[in-house]
Amino acid sequence: MSKDTLKDNVETVDKEAEISIIGNPNVGKTSLFNLLTGTKQYVANWPGVTVEKKIGSFKYKGKTFKLVDLPGVYTLSAKSEDERVAKDYLISNTSEIVIVVADALNLESSMFLLFQLIEIGVKTILVINSVDEAREKGRIIDPSPISKTLNIPVILTSAKTGEGKEELLEEAYKLSKEKNLTKKKIMYPEEIENFINFFQDKVSKFPKISSKYQNYIDSSWLPIYFLEFGSEDLELPQDFLTELKENFDIEDLKNKYLNWKFNFISYLVSSSIIKEGIDWSLRDILDHVFTHKILGILIYVFALFAVFSLTFSLAQPLSDLLDSAFTFLGNSISEFVTIPWLESLLVDGVIAGVGGVLVFIPQIFILFFFLGFLEESGYLPRAAFLVDRIARNFGLSGRSFMSIILGFGCNVPAIISTKTIANKKERLALILSLPFASCSARLPVYILLISAFFSTHAATIMLLVYLSSIALVLISSKFLQRFITQSEDIPFIIELPRFRMPTLKNLSIYTWNRGKHFLQKAGGIILIATVLIWLLSFFPNFGTDINSSFAASIGRVFEPLTNHLGWDWRINTGLIFGVAAKEIVVSSYATIFNVGEGSLTYALQNALTPASALALIFFVMAYIPCFATLATIKAETNGWKWAIFSFIYTTVVAYLIANLVFFVGGIFL
Repeated sequence: MSKDTLKDNVETVDKEAEISIIGNPNVGKTSLFNLLTGTKQYVANWPGVTVEKKIGSFKYKGKTFKLVDLPGVYTLSAKSEDERVAKDYLISNTSEIVIVVADALNLESSMFLLFQLIEIGVKTILVINSVDEAREKGRIIDPSPISKTLNIPVILTSAKTGEGKEELLEEAYKLSKEKNLTKKKIMYPEEIENFINFFQDKVSKFPKISSKYQNYIDSSWLPIYFLEFGSEDLELPQDFLTELKENFDIEDLKNKYLNWKFNFISYLVSSSIIKEGIDWSLRDILDHVFTHKILGILIYVFALFAVFSLTFSLAQPLSDLLDSAFTFLGNSISEFVTIPWLESLLVDGVIAGVGGVLVFIPQIFILFFFLGFLEESGYLPRAAFLVDRIARNFGLSGRSFMSIILGFGCNVPAIISTKTIANKKERLALILSLPFASCSARLPVYILLISAFFSTHAATIMLLVYLSSIALVLISSKFLQRFITQSEDIPFIIELPRFRMPTLKNLSIYTWNRGKHFLQKAGGIILIATVLIWLLSFFPNFGTDINSSFAASIGRVFEPLTNHLGWDWRINTGLIFGVAAKEIVVSSYATIFNVGEGSLTYALQNALTPASALALIFFVMAYIPCFATLATIKAETNGWKWAIFSFIYTTVVAYLIANLVFFVGGIFL
């Protein structure tokens, strides 16, 4: 072997190979991604858009593979932002290999996406996932008919048990070593072949098209894509389109192609299914119960109540332990630091402020763990299905409800998720209403106030807040669609995932990916805000009288509007700083009241009445979105107009709700 040949082989082994993973929603794509990459993954955005992407890596036989998780789509039609991102990425030739994930119990729906990828000409592996669940229902699948007909590897896997993982890794490794791609050729009916040949012959005479799609002039992808989805996003010249229409009845040809494709896929899938299996199982019985129009709603409310009850009961001992640790740390620093202002900064500022937020880490992570269980098990999509009828009365669909649920974690990805909503008018109303969805950043404020004033009914109050949050999003959307936008009724189509028992690994990844942002904020924006609040509280009297500090002056500006609610300048100042991030409300109170988390409870009990505290909870639930959310609204609506509107709109609504809660709550409390 020559040195050059040896060098080429070494480079082939060492060079990182890029694999993309794609599939319909709810086929177990994310679970398979987690199985392959473990914790070696991170989340970013696609260049130029705010659609989220997940990237991971793994090694096999000394070769490093980069795995890119593409959005869950049914086709590459580019009608939605997710589809456009997936299509643009796949035709860019960035990815060496594409793994298409299909559902063993719904194989046919994934074949349409598979066909498009074969037409593009990428190295493709079909993964038929959840074969363990298929076997439970008696369904037996033989992958050889699909593999032989389409000339692609087909692997049977279970992301839950790890079955098929080694075969998939081996197949990906083999394909990564192939330098020259042998493009797969699908044999179409004669009329379709004639159209493809005519299209390819003519397109080569148009330099603008041939330069843009130079890698696809000789493949069937471009003519078939045009035939199936039209020319809207292909930017084909008008004279080229005219020539096509003069020689072919495009609409008739499209219908013939779609009929042929549907029949071919049906035959291919039926040839691969040796045994259909039973039509029902325990999972199907559960589906009927959980999606019942009355019983299902009651179960959903009970599920949320159970989640909140467990969050409070399991987390409180851990929070008390953390509070004791921060108190001990503060006392220790006081003994060693003799400079008064530095001691005040470290103890009253950093320790009290950041520690006052970090003591809620157990509640945050436990809540996300249980919400992750509901999502990973397949229950939350059923909640969206349940409320579709209710949501339609407010001009929304069940798809919008999925964004609201996502908003329980963070409003930013919730707003970004509206890209999947085809109706632009519904989407705008939802974007402007989603800041009312009660994100996790507000959770420390809720826990602090509920623990201080309503500890015996903590789960009930928390449930009331979250249900009120959902109701507020719905009512706001109806209001905005009536007075600002108009909405068109569109059907809601959702493919419900089957019930699955989530794995501890997937739940751990889910919980960490959502909870870590809380920790990142504590080390960044919360720390900075805490120091700033301490400076405003310490000066100009050097900590001798906080009532005449800059912080007090800021809060007193709003006292004429809040005195009747029982909020003094201390409460107001915390709310003002909470605009940056809602967790800062807690750290602000810890700094301003100059106490730790345990003592802060008693300080607030002396500063507020139960009615005032309840009004404050609902004000925090609704008022001004954080800076990140406002920036996302600006990005999604292409300007500051709606971001400024959201700033004013949410503040006014929050103030009205706080007054309503205060006066109505005062009757019962």
